[in-house]
Amino acid sequence: MKKTSTRSPLLNIAWVHLISKKRQTIVAMLGVMFGVTVFIFQAGLLTGLQSYFIEKTVNTTAHVHIYNDVRVARPNVLDLESDTAGTWTMVRNQKPRDEERRLRNGYQILREIERDARVEGVAPYLGLQGILRYGMSQQAGTLAGIDVQREDQLFHVADNLIAGELVRMETLPNAVILGSGLAEKLGARLNDNITVISSRGVSLDMKVVGISKTGITLQDNTRAYISIRNAQRLLQQSAAYITDINVRLREVDIAQSIATEYQNVFGYKAEDWKAANANVFGIFRIQNLTVSFVIISILVVSGFGIFNILMTIIYEKMPDIAILKAMGYRDRDIRRVFLIESIAIGTTGGLLGLLLGFITSKIVGMIPLNIQGFVSVQYLIINFNPLFYLAAFGFALVSTTVAGYFPARKAARFDPVEIIRSR
Repeated sequence: MKKTSTRSPLLNIAWVHLISKKRQTIVAMLGVMFGVTVFIFQAGLLTGLQSYFIEKTVNTTAHVHIYNDVRVARPNVLDLESDTAGTWTMVRNQKPRDEERRLRNGYQILREIERDARVEGVAPYLGLQGILRYGMSQQAGTLAGIDVQREDQLFHVADNLIAGELVRMETLPNAVILGSGLAEKLGARLNDNITVISSRGVSLDMKVVGISKTGITLQDNTRAYISIRNAQRLLQQSAAYITDINVRLREVDIAQSIATEYQNVFGYKAEDWKAANANVFGIFRIQNLTVSFVIISILVVSGFGIFNILMTIIYEKMPDIAILKAMGYRDRDIRRVFLIESIAIGTTGGLLGLLLGFITSKIVGMIPLNIQGFVSVQYLIINFNPLFYLAAFGFALVSTTVAGYFPARKAARFDPVEIIRSR
């Protein structure tokens, strides 16, 4: 009975304080609401785009990429031969040795990796630069020499085709699949004949059997798929010549450790997908940090607004505080009154912010924008992760409670006798 009779008057007192200063109370609630809305929208937008990019990267690129990292700098031959520490040698205009990019025993390495239980699939790759010509139009591009079946198993090439069929890559001897951006630059369409010219000066007439759109802008604008045999012909190399091995793992999270292991075992550079896209992930980290500072600043400003409003209420309600203490209310009761007010502001503003944040995210996510960046998207990708909503509401509640604690503590310390004398 004591608990019920004490709690109800405190709530009533807090309610009277809040409605007596409606304008300030509404402003404080709006500040919290705005902070929560921005938190939800920004977090959903950034993580949505980042998750989409990661999903596209994981699905369209190798989890581990093995290749021959051609050395730019090499030690002086005389330094290698000299066994005298005090000998000083100098060779001017040392000509770098021509090194092939191919993987020696590449197919043997591929078969060994294929036996690894952690590997879902592995595919050979022969990459080269070339010129693609269609009529008077020509574009430089990356020619991806692939084993069609293995490549489709790893990266679902057929699912990315917006025109044509992948099976024609195997049935036609000189078939090519163009990235959507590359096809647009050339002005080429399905079943058109184009000419592909390699850096060796070898040219092949090829038929466009497909148009691919992965959503990765760089790939779509520069890449053309050809059979690995045609890539070898363009480079005038044998059937054993490959430059890369692409590996897809059953668990993508172990890519870094697997890459280190393969590099030590096979002696070639092995790069995991995160390292290959380190520059993009660096940009993502900067974005997240910047947005976090903005959101925290908004909520801190909201906290100061609540602090000022409660301090104003305290000074205006000093006679009420004196009467309450004279009636037997203790310091903790007075403190609870003002904490209830701050929590009420935070709770109401937080709930309104959750609703407005959800509605804003839904509306913005339906606006067609056709964004061309790291990835191509028709609409903004919004992440509606419930953890964002819990975090936003929790942070708003904590910040408003902290902002209300200090005025509440100050109100509880007032001496009723001093208050009455000052009046």
